[in-house]
Amino acid sequence: MTDDDHPVADGARDGDSDASGDGIAAGIAEVEEQMTALAGRIRATTREAAAAIHPELPPIGYKMLRVIRRCGSAHASAVADQLGVDRSVVSRQLRQLQDLGLVEVGADAQDGRVRVLALTAAGRAGIDADDAEGSRLIRGLGAWSRADLDAFAGFLARLNALGDGAPAADAADATDAADADRTGADGGCDASGRTSAARAPAHAA
Repeated sequence: MTDDDHPVADGARDGDSDASGDGIAAGIAEVEEQMTALAGRIRATTREAAAAIHPELPPIGYKMLRVIRRCGSAHASAVADQLGVDRSVVSRQLRQLQDLGLVEVGADAQDGRVRVLALTAAGRAGIDADDAEGSRLIRGLGAWSRADLDAFAGFLARLNALGDGAPAADAADATDAADADRTGADGGCDASGRTSAARAPAHAA
């Protein structure tokens, strides 16, 4: 049997140009479009979650609450580092979180000049209620199969690794990190982000 008996698609004759040229560009464009849509949904759900805790709580304040809850208690500088924002942003927002009764500040047991942030009872209750409710986006993922969730987490981990040059984490690592953020487990808070020796404010226990 000759090659003529099996006609070859034009794309294959051209070295599969769809896979190496325009096809890749179109695929990247589709990924960018979907990522933009996802980012918009995440911003919307973050605003909703923040407003559910307190009508005056902005999204950055909500993110700070989650970092502090995950770490147990944290230095302001560690919160800024984990959120990837300037420390002045955290300092300004901290005043509002205190005014709203969601965060309180104590002194580090080893260096009284260093501030240690911890959630108040109201702050913990707000985050706990948010975990129990879950966002519409997260609830929607509940209908996915475990295989789809693992694959999606793996792709996200590979994408995130492109930004810092670190080896791509596997799906289990990505899933564990997401679980830690929503459950308050110690999801990667190291010595700079978790102040186990610090003296937490009186109502933070």
